[in-house]
Amino acid sequence: MRVARLLLLLALAAAGPLAAETGRSVAGTDRARVLPPAGAVVEPYRNAGYELRFAEGGVEVSVDLAPLASPEPFSAPAVAPRGQVAVLARRAAAGASTRYEAVTRVLSWIREHVRYELDRDQPQDPEAVLERGSAYCTGIARLAVAMLAEIGVEAREVPGYVLEELPGGPRVGFHRWIEVRYGLGWVFSDPLATLHYVPASYVRLAAERLEELPGWGQLLERDDRVEEIDLAPHAFAGLRVRRNDERRSAAALVVRLDGATTGEATLDGEDGRRVVRLQAGSGRFLGLEPGRYRLRVETAGGVAARKDLIFRAPVLAELTIPVDPPVLAGGGGRGGRTRR
Repeated sequence: MRVARLLLLLALAAAGPLAAETGRSVAGTDRARVLPPAGAVVEPYRNAGYELRFAEGGVEVSVDLAPLASPEPFSAPAVAPRGQVAVLARRAAAGASTRYEAVTRVLSWIREHVRYELDRDQPQDPEAVLERGSAYCTGIARLAVAMLAEIGVEAREVPGYVLEELPGGPRVGFHRWIEVRYGLGWVFSDPLATLHYVPASYVRLAAERLEELPGWGQLLERDDRVEEIDLAPHAFAGLRVRRNDERRSAAALVVRLDGATTGEATLDGEDGRRVVRLQAGSGRFLGLEPGRYRLRVETAGGVAARKDLIFRAPVLAELTIPVDPPVLAGGGGRGGRTRR
């Protein structure tokens, strides 16, 4: 059974992420003022993209998702891999040309093929996690550090506390993620949810010990301006990824309503139909290939616009639709044809 599972994992590592399972690249800033749980040891800390400092009534965490800009190339170690952790790490990173890409591939593979299960009675060493196919955050962090070490990338575990639950990610409470070393310095990643950064709701702890019985932490203020802007190559669905540079993998369209808070946008193209709900008057289409598209925007008052669009390059386009007054109905829409 152990051999059969290893063969399956090897096949999955070689396959890589499918186009329909692509993660999302994000950009922007995130700020939070938090009250750590009682007994937690917290110290000021800063790395490439994350800063924690003391503030009035708690601590303040700032996250900047400017591109990482890591130039380091990647090549697999020359020595033959020994053990299933090494073999799987090499397979997962195969094809990467940069350290950034190799880390993305390995952590994404872990996210896709190791289930998160909060079972502290099970062993959390890397070999046991792979054999079982499940772990809680400690086991996932240990597996990530071990797999990265096998491809020549230094990483370490990070104890911390999370103050806001992420879809598919950690729950509120004590948590563990990792920190990866690049030429520019250390960079956080959480294989459960985010690569090459963690949100401002993550508080790094300076020690694993507690000085008193723990209580709950509190999220006092939050200014989250992180937005999904592109597809993230080599990352599976559910992961949000900080970019390494400004290059885009595909075009994207941001649709905003001027004068309405909700609506629906439909985009028809050669690859089919996509529908986006315009929450708070805004929504976006990602992963648009070059070609012709027809956009239809509707609100509670009727059809707000119909537009023909042409995308010729992987750009980020923004379109604001006037809604009130007047709300348009019928054909034609506003503005005719838009070329990008």
